[in-house]
Amino acid sequence: MDKQYFLELLHKYLNNEATDEEQQFLVKYYELFSAEPDIVSLLSDEQKKEIREEINASIWENIDKHTGVDKKIIRLKTWGRKIASAAAIIGVCGIGYLFLHNKSVVKPPQSYSAHRPKPNLFLVLPDGSRVILSYGSKLSYASSFDGLTKREVYLTGEAFFDIKHNNLKPFVVHTGKIKTTVLGTAFDVKAVPGDKTITVTVTRGKVKVSNNNKLLGIIVPNQQITFDRQKSISMQTNINAKNYTIWTAKDDLYFEDVTFGEAAKVLEDRFKVKILFTDQLVRSKHFTSTFNKSANLDQALKSICEFNDAIYSYDKAKTTITISTKSQANSTKSQTN
Repeated sequence: MDKQYFLELLHKYLNNEATDEEQQFLVKYYELFSAEPDIVSLLSDEQKKEIREEINASIWENIDKHTGVDKKIIRLKTWGRKIASAAAIIGVCGIGYLFLHNKSVVKPPQSYSAHRPKPNLFLVLPDGSRVILSYGSKLSYASSFDGLTKREVYLTGEAFFDIKHNNLKPFVVHTGKIKTTVLGTAFDVKAVPGDKTITVTVTRGKVKVSNNNKLLGIIVPNQQITFDRQKSISMQTNINAKNYTIWTAKDDLYFEDVTFGEAAKVLEDRFKVKILFTDQLVRSKHFTSTFNKSANLDQALKSICEFNDAIYSYDKAKTTITISTKSQANSTKSQTN
């Protein structure tokens, strides 16, 4: 999140137009921007004090939960309580402690948005987790998860997540009041503004879904939880997960500054092949391109190899593709001649 985006959210909040997710950001990153003159001028001394008090109250409340101390939390004024609800949702306790005591540890989040008539967006998170973001959707997350106890992202719309496993650092997807927590798995979250429901569908692994601190359920592959936003009730069902994630493969896909190796994972999933690299430099090359939904495997490989000065060979019997640099291929030909 840059300062301009923070200012936009602050204006929306002061006009009572901020969504739950936007309120969450304001609390979570206020300490990073509170010294900026153009932000300070927007808030009264009382408002600034209430935000800081609420952050501190949340921190101590979280500490008390872990130490078993029964500590009375001071009730704040109406403006502060509004912030409190957001703080409770995002668990600002631990993050806020880092901001107050070691601001340099946490970097502000980047915000990727597909609010435009373009293809679905394939991107890779700082921890190596892969995401396909449906067009018209938005995903916000920290530019680094280092120093954080959780890997937290904020979704508006729909996205398919393939999460890199990390026992020590859970991955949490926030969609309003609904929180989906995993260690390492693949799943789809749909929380489109205006829809009456939020759905979480698992294709691999296991996820925990909760509404604030209330557990809605733990689901495994081919299971889904549907949450009714208006009635605040949920339903868990058995489904065919492929029917709910087919959108990831049926549309054009936009690769934004990804490595050849990361793009190869998408091709492996889509065409059910194994892709090997003979040169790690080629594997780590970055590129940006659009993958057409009608392209077959050969067309996709030719296009990506051309971007990365590479060549491929395809063993159809073993369904294995080998990627090499053009210089490697030419050297091999010279040796055989």
